[in-house]
Amino acid sequence: MTADGRLGEVHFRAPFELPPIHGVRMGMPAEELYRLYPGVERISDEREKFGWTMLKTNQSDTLTLGVGIREDVVRIISLTDPTAVYPERPYKYADPSLTAAYDLMMTDPVDLARRPDSGWCYGRPPGIDATRWPVSTTNGMPLRHAFTVKLPPQYCTLGDEYVAISLFVDEQWETPPASGNVGTGGARRADPRRFDMEFMDNDYVLFWLTEEEFAAPLGAPPAIEGAPVPGWLSKSPLDYFGEFNLPSTLAEQQEKNVCLPGGLAVNELLAAARPPRGWKNLPGTEALDYGWPIEITLREGDPNVGKPAREFRHQNELSGYIAAYSEEGQALGLERFQDWHAHLGGTMFPMQGYPDFSPFYIEISEIFGGFNFGDGVAQIDLKEMKLEWAC
Repeated sequence: MTADGRLGEVHFRAPFELPPIHGVRMGMPAEELYRLYPGVERISDEREKFGWTMLKTNQSDTLTLGVGIREDVVRIISLTDPTAVYPERPYKYADPSLTAAYDLMMTDPVDLARRPDSGWCYGRPPGIDATRWPVSTTNGMPLRHAFTVKLPPQYCTLGDEYVAISLFVDEQWETPPASGNVGTGGARRADPRRFDMEFMDNDYVLFWLTEEEFAAPLGAPPAIEGAPVPGWLSKSPLDYFGEFNLPSTLAEQQEKNVCLPGGLAVNELLAAARPPRGWKNLPGTEALDYGWPIEITLREGDPNVGKPAREFRHQNELSGYIAAYSEEGQALGLERFQDWHAHLGGTMFPMQGYPDFSPFYIEISEIFGGFNFGDGVAQIDLKEMKLEWAC
């Protein structure tokens, strides 16, 4: 459809049955077409490599007849208006207003009485009290706060006033008991800064926060009558998430890299004999007073800043996006940008297909807030407020 609501292009492909169009019919032999239109013009098209011959002939100043031939038979017929003006498709082309991408990494957990400047993972959110705290539509329990991050200005897509986002997630690690509380609310009232997203039978809720809300006292989950207590609230992080699914502190990383005399079995016994310590072993309610600070660093040299990623090469050519594992992407070494807990914009690393998102997105790993994506990653479009993940 054109910008003024008229039909600008129509395409038919075999075995679509239809009467002849300007004398051309589906299944017509190529030699008959050439007799009908001896001056037909051949056009360059990437489908040639698959055995197609693409032709066109102008019927008038505002009508072009297109024909696709394969195996000497007409299999495509199209009508186009070469003067048509079409509405711009969202995110089809590069957005020059977006000029930077950022990598997000977590550091060792701290007491949230010392508020991290750029946000934190786990713990409790700022400015979201029990009355606004979202509740699952599937099990009636409070959603878990995954992360709060203060965004660089270019990614504040709701306006300069809203400087941070808080994301909440449904139960992903345990099978909740049946609850009669399902559908009773979840603070799902008119709130222009709250966005509810559902994907793979899980609820996700994202709030945009003002500067004042980002600096506000930490919220606490509501006690909901008739709803079971979620595991993240009743158990330690270690018992709830499991060791493998939690980030490692700097000391834990260094400990893993040190080889002590005695062999692996002896070292494992020594580790098991050590008393439990740290955030991972705190009771659930106490662990909420701690968060893993987020460090945000400017990503240098990413050619995909401001360019929306798409699944197919011909789509990416429209914006200039370079897929990381394409020949060009490998030649540019784009895989070097894959070391992050999360990142804003730039080169995307989906586990399967590329979602049709804007270049204003955040890509998150499982460890960035304790998600269960089946060893995959997720993306959130900060303009369209959509979430997808794949493993």
